[in-house]
Amino acid sequence: MSDDIKTQLLDAAQLLVQTRGHNGYSYRDLAEQVGIRTASIHYHFPTKPDLTVALVRRYRDGIANAMATIAVEKTSLADRLDGVAAVYQKCLESDRRICVAAALAGEFSSLPKEVQAELGRLITDSQGWIARFLAEGRTRGEIPTTSDPSALARLWYAALQGALVVARATEGNVLGEVASILKKLTLNQN
Repeated sequence: MSDDIKTQLLDAAQLLVQTRGHNGYSYRDLAEQVGIRTASIHYHFPTKPDLTVALVRRYRDGIANAMATIAVEKTSLADRLDGVAAVYQKCLESDRRICVAAALAGEFSSLPKEVQAELGRLITDSQGWIARFLAEGRTRGEIPTTSDPSALARLWYAALQGALVVARATEGNVLGEVASILKKLTLNQN
């Protein structure tokens, strides 16, 4: 039962972070979402930074699993880049949420140091997966040999995160349009 409550707390906290931001909810809001007392939250997560660090770690693991699946199931760089964009599109399709990284990055200066550090790891790992896909694509001749996979990965990541934020506030397929344009700019034109 304890693990079940912990999972429910993390699920509810993730929803609140993705829709309101870290500073936009309290343990009272979380207790109402899960249907428990605030003191029960403190049993599992003594402080809000403890909860947020656990949330970001879990989210990072989820992104890593999604990227590993893309690495196994998709062979071409174009398909892998579509897969990466789909990971972020999935956030938006779930109650117009944004990625945990985008939600927290917008509040970075007000986050506790331990949350900032965990957020940094999430961003670094996420960009690392994209860089790996790009480096493998360069080896296969799918992008120019002069392309810098790490720099391109940062561009892809920043553009997808920014597109998520804008897409939440607008109509249309901003994320899809951004991913399509990035693909055209990234891939060799045959």
